[in-house]
Amino acid sequence: MNRTKILLTLAILGIFLASCGCMDSSEPENKGNEGDNGVLTITDSYGRQVVVANEIEHTICIGAGTLRYLCYLGEQDTIVGVEDIEQWKESIESPERPYRIANPQFGDSEKYPYIGAFRGKYDAESILTLNPAPDVIFYSFSNAEDAEKLSSDVGIPVVGLNYGNTGDGNMKQSLQIMGKVMDREQRANEVITFFEEEIAELNERTKDKETPTAYIAGISYRGSHGILSTQPDYPPFEYVNVNNVASKIGKTGEWQGYQVGDDALFNWDSKPGIDYMFVDLGTYDFSENGNTHTNEKYGIDSFAAGGVYAELDAAKAGKLYGVMPYNWYTTNHGNVLADAWYVGKVVYPSEFQDVNTQEKANEIYSFLYAESPVNEDIYETMTDNFGHEFGQISFE
Repeated sequence: MNRTKILLTLAILGIFLASCGCMDSSEPENKGNEGDNGVLTITDSYGRQVVVANEIEHTICIGAGTLRYLCYLGEQDTIVGVEDIEQWKESIESPERPYRIANPQFGDSEKYPYIGAFRGKYDAESILTLNPAPDVIFYSFSNAEDAEKLSSDVGIPVVGLNYGNTGDGNMKQSLQIMGKVMDREQRANEVITFFEEEIAELNERTKDKETPTAYIAGISYRGSHGILSTQPDYPPFEYVNVNNVASKIGKTGEWQGYQVGDDALFNWDSKPGIDYMFVDLGTYDFSENGNTHTNEKYGIDSFAAGGVYAELDAAKAGKLYGVMPYNWYTTNHGNVLADAWYVGKVVYPSEFQDVNTQEKANEIYSFLYAESPVNEDIYETMTDNFGHEFGQISFE
């Protein structure tokens, strides 16, 4: 090839490379979360277009569950203030929410000032005094109008999130939105995949098996409740294909929970029969005066000798088992999975003989809080604080 042809070839190659940007050293590197002019526009769960900085250093979380999700993503160090629930006496001395066990630093009121009461009752004046100021606020269990008001009140971008149930679309969307804002999209997808794979394995182990019946007693909801508090779509039963005898009941009363009638357990015990009784361990804290907005009268002792439900077949057979509460400042998704593995182990022992449920629970928490200050032995800490653990309930 002569010199002219060589030069022509090089010129053509240069034009080609320049056209695809390969030779333009002035082009910024694509870092994944970088927007135009140093900002990023995202669509939040309420359908709002929110402009945030593409590098977030400081955050606060308002409303149930938002701080939990931020800890899932390993961004707990960006927090500059917390709601009062994180510094209640019991939260400091004996926390029962896994994310709070994993992050004991939130109890330090000097490092993490007050931003408002729990359940989203923010204090705009307190938020305005934070130093450093948050770059973004994550806000759950609200709506577009209230998110706009909060943003207007404090002059900080507010990203609204629909918290969601374990593994559902709202949960995934919220994690993805938060992941995008925090430049932790890979971690958000890892968390989503973790839940999908855990639920799929639970189902795989139990599908096509003879389906037992069960009742979940004492479901906690905004506090402890008696054994007639239940849940018709109890996820740990659904994940391991257990027939929930309360599957067709509806919500009752102003408290928006599920409460069955006095005779329901006797009726179900007769038909279709109740093979297993599982009890939310929050019931151990239940007293008749514990929730005045309900008319509850039966605690855990109603299964003991002489109790009103002592003659149920499952109670007489000793098939009464404790599971961890997961409704504590909305759904603790890790507890849902841990409970499902325990229910599976009890109901299908041959299919779960390789599973140590305590170790499995710790494996779940260690993954979810991998980047938190505490990510080992969370199950033991939590059950010590409950005063109970997975296991058969005995009244001896």
